[in-house]
Amino acid sequence: MTPIEAEKIIEKFHQAIKDLRPNAIVQSSKELPYTSARIKYAHFVYAEHFIKDGFYVEAKTKGTKEEMLKSFEKKYQELMESYGLIDSLFSEDPEPINAKYEEYLEGLKNGIITDFRLPNLFGECEPVNEFHNFIGECWFLEHYADLFTDNALGAFIYDGIRNKATIEKDIKSIIEIANTSLTRAVNYPGKKNNAESVFI
Repeated sequence: MTPIEAEKIIEKFHQAIKDLRPNAIVQSSKELPYTSARIKYAHFVYAEHFIKDGFYVEAKTKGTKEEMLKSFEKKYQELMESYGLIDSLFSEDPEPINAKYEEYLEGLKNGIITDFRLPNLFGECEPVNEFHNFIGECWFLEHYADLFTDNALGAFIYDGIRNKATIEKDIKSIIEIANTSLTRAVNYPGKKNNAESVFI
């Protein structure tokens, strides 16, 4: 797989994402344009290329080192979130998850918090961490320095806030979390911001 092919696969994956809320939270893996394994592999191929070659191309288009690093971090965030969303927003068997999601929303409307675990909209922590480590390794092998950012934290912060609100039965925070935009850095057709995605 070439980096250009990998980039196209990732773009097609993003085009397959749909915000089905409030009727559903996850999509069938059958809606993916390729197998989840091929999409994940494309993320690794493209990320390694971006660090080895794309980073330097990007550097030439920016005026300062800070602008270049900011631009790189934006792309890095998108790729990391995108990789984590493969397991977060798609499932081989979405119906039971979506049924529990509907019950969860109905409970929230009535002030009840069930034990349903909302998918992490920053990407599930384990795959995000895996991809972050891969990026860090690629960066080190190319630049012989630690990765300049530790921003895999978004997924973990979201997870922590969601878990804390659930334990504390903080209905207001849980409703805010349930109404959060479907993705942060990844764009897809019809993407809504937080203000547009309120449905509870």
